[in-house]
Amino acid sequence: MELQQLSRFELRQICYFVALVQAENNFTVAAQRLGIKQPPLTQRIQALEELLSAGQIASTVKLFDRSTRPIRLTAAGQVFLEEVQQALLHLDRAIVRSQQASQGQIGHLVVGMTNFIANSLLPDIVQQFQQRFPNVTLEMWEVTVEQRWHMLKQRQVDVIFEQAENFDHIDQALMFQPILQEHFVLVAAAQHRFAMQDQVSLKDLQTEKIILPPVEIFPFYQKVITLCQDAGFEPTILKNVVATGAVTLLSLVAAGLGVSILPNHVESLQRKGVIYRPLAATVPLTRQVAVVWRQNDSSIVLHQFLQVIQEITNSSL
Repeated sequence: MELQQLSRFELRQICYFVALVQAENNFTVAAQRLGIKQPPLTQRIQALEELLSAGQIASTVKLFDRSTRPIRLTAAGQVFLEEVQQALLHLDRAIVRSQQASQGQIGHLVVGMTNFIANSLLPDIVQQFQQRFPNVTLEMWEVTVEQRWHMLKQRQVDVIFEQAENFDHIDQALMFQPILQEHFVLVAAAQHRFAMQDQVSLKDLQTEKIILPPVEIFPFYQKVITLCQDAGFEPTILKNVVATGAVTLLSLVAAGLGVSILPNHVESLQRKGVIYRPLAATVPLTRQVAVVWRQNDSSIVLHQFLQVIQEITNSSL
């Protein structure tokens, strides 16, 4: 693409040429449709032919055969018409799509998430967002805690959902907004004695084997251990089987290897062979769920996504 050469052409000249053809090569009719006098139109077409002829040694480029009445397109004019019509269609599309992009109506957003969001808020968020912005591509990545933060900072994802007791530790380059509070439930095998109870206290866990995600990966679960210690006993944490995913943990519980304490969203999984019981109200085990994004991210699509989350959760993003 010779930009220097193309810059000599005016879009107006090309539009005038197409308008003249649409007026059946009649300068008078074309000028009236364009709202100009006929002489300026004639001059523009002549100037266009001169620009097309620049650099031609043996011949000049004529778009119209003026020796006939009515005048007709030359072979060069016909080829030029076919090509510029395609170019104008692309230009018109570029204008429309740039306007849509500026309003967040088209684009691409990569979301890093936890299985909590996938099992709770995500369906509502995706449904409402896609209804409003059907031409925006949403890419969902379910990744680990370490991956989410790294990928957000490295611009591999645009926004993440995170869970923590608080977000005081968050990087100054990031923004966050809590959107809901998560509570926990006791999960036990269907035939377990807890099936006969309405709720479970920490004291009830003294004689139980407890299956928890690794504290090294999920530091929040240290609080479960601390709460048990505060209640007067050292919890028996199952060490010989390690699992990080909710589905796997539920399978271990269903197998009778122990009980677990998991976020309440696991109830939506409806795992056969397990029962869920609320923890006693005296057990202070909750954490915040927040949406996190880069502070300097000016993406309109991102802010449209955040707006949908705000409306669904009634939070103040």
